[in-house]
Amino acid sequence: MRPGPLAAASLRIGPAGLALSEQLVLAGLRTWARARMVGEEPRALIRPSLTHVASRPVASVFVAMMESIEREAARAMQVHCVACGGYSYDEQRVVLACGLARVAPDVSMQLLGPLVKQREAPVLLARTLNIALGNAGFPMPVRMWDDEACPAATLH
Repeated sequence: MRPGPLAAASLRIGPAGLALSEQLVLAGLRTWARARMVGEEPRALIRPSLTHVASRPVASVFVAMMESIEREAARAMQVHCVACGGYSYDEQRVVLACGLARVAPDVSMQLLGPLVKQREAPVLLARTLNIALGNAGFPMPVRMWDDEACPAATLH
């Protein structure tokens, strides 16, 4: 086994029961948001990390998806810190949209609707990320909305 999957296997991001692929998307999303909050360039953090853990295509498509979401943002996204055990509704929307994009792009568009003005490009990139993650050995599960997976953020 490559070092990447071993590193990914130690991930414990978000609520219990998330697949490694979902945890990678969630960790990337949280790292991206944190970098923006402190004035750092998120690409410089995300690309090497996702390339090491998953693959270069995963890193490239994830960055493109986040750039598209930022460019089309309808409002600020609620994102928890990396250490939080649950995940926000906005984080859940992005993770679920990535999982559903291959089989139900219309549902992915509905999920991303509150977050972005134009949904087509982010959904296409979510679908491409889904494929890239699968090719790297991290298949995205197809899940529907789960209200119970959203406990409150931890206090810091």
